[in-house]
Amino acid sequence: MGLIDKWLRKYQDDWCRDCKCAMEKARKQLFALPGMSVGHYVEHRDADYYMRELHMVDKKSDIPPGMYACGAIQYRCPECGKRITVLDPFLPVRDEEKHEGTVVFRGGELDDFLWW
Repeated sequence: MGLIDKWLRKYQDDWCRDCKCAMEKARKQLFALPGMSVGHYVEHRDADYYMRELHMVDKKSDIPPGMYACGAIQYRCPECGKRITVLDPFLPVRDEEKHEGTVVFRGGELDDFLWW
């Protein structure tokens, strides 16, 4: 196994760390984060916060100007079935997005909330 393969399997969100294989994108959804606006972003890594604050929207244009959005992607391992959820909070500004970094939940903390 090459050095790049080792790095990808250790640090890339869409790799199963148990099976050491690429995970499949199972679901994707966009949410608004009404509690965060321009100049008031605070990083959160607590699943309870996102369960309280995320509001499902159909498209980016449904999010009011100045309010943060959050993309959610669930990955599933084709070999062992393990799932992870990756949240990507961002501020939509005109035709661009200011991303704040991803938050990864590997223990199923958001599965019932996001994918009912």
